[in-house]
Amino acid sequence: MGYADRDYMRPGGYNRPPGMPGFFEGAPVTKALLIINLAILVIEILLTPPTQPLAFRKWFSFTVEDGIFGGQIWRLLSFQFLHGDFGHLISNSIGLFFFGPHIERWMSSRPFLIFYLLCGVAGALFYTLLYFIPGIFDNVHPASTMVGASAGLFGILAAFYHVAPNARVLLFFVIPMQMKTLAIGYFCLEIIAVLFNWHNAGGSAGHLGGALLGLLILKNAKAKELLIRLSRIGDGSRPTPKKKSSRDAQIIREKNRSPIELSQEVDRILDKISAEGIQSLSPKERKTLDEARNDK
Repeated sequence: MGYADRDYMRPGGYNRPPGMPGFFEGAPVTKALLIINLAILVIEILLTPPTQPLAFRKWFSFTVEDGIFGGQIWRLLSFQFLHGDFGHLISNSIGLFFFGPHIERWMSSRPFLIFYLLCGVAGALFYTLLYFIPGIFDNVHPASTMVGASAGLFGILAAFYHVAPNARVLLFFVIPMQMKTLAIGYFCLEIIAVLFNWHNAGGSAGHLGGALLGLLILKNAKAKELLIRLSRIGDGSRPTPKKKSSRDAQIIREKNRSPIELSQEVDRILDKISAEGIQSLSPKERKTLDEARNDK
């Protein structure tokens, strides 16, 4: 089965009946992020006199001076919803539009939102880390602002690279290439931009931070499990004691697991094989591996 044939990569999401769903079906968070980012920029422009900086920058952009030295930690989240102008917004929105729905359907909406925001936070923190390393951002003032969704977007791109490295994409809507070529190319370009302190080197540091955390979460079993646990906070579900759980309830829970939870289970099974051998697997674990193999 190819990447595009997987149920959770089709518009409409995992286990959706066949039909003609809209592009954002199964991806409400991506749609909401696009709308919110546009609405905030429009409101900000309407509230700002022509000769002054955009209105929300003072309290919601990220700066090392305010966000770190000043302890205004909300800026780690709020800066992700601000953009410098419509060109900046459009460039981020294009990436979110094309890649966001696929990854949201793969993760399911709650883990996707947390993943996106955490990658954005990682972008600001990675920029801050590099800021304190001599010789990298020596000419950057601590009050320099960081805004934009690109750190979270680069986390999504890293996730897409992890899920479908051989998928065909179009660079600039013209040049066909594999996703792994695009991802590695961008990654190298951002490293060069930081090392040589190119224009928007701080933004490149944010991109790297978002991508690195995205890969860490998806490649590390404990990090992936933490993301899953965070996504369950406040959803109204409570773990059921083993003595009280029924066979039917267990089947329902397993059927409703998102693909990222299934991949977490596969990671656990592979670790068990490495430690105890394949003969240690239960029939249920063998079935899970067979299903994962057939889904590739």
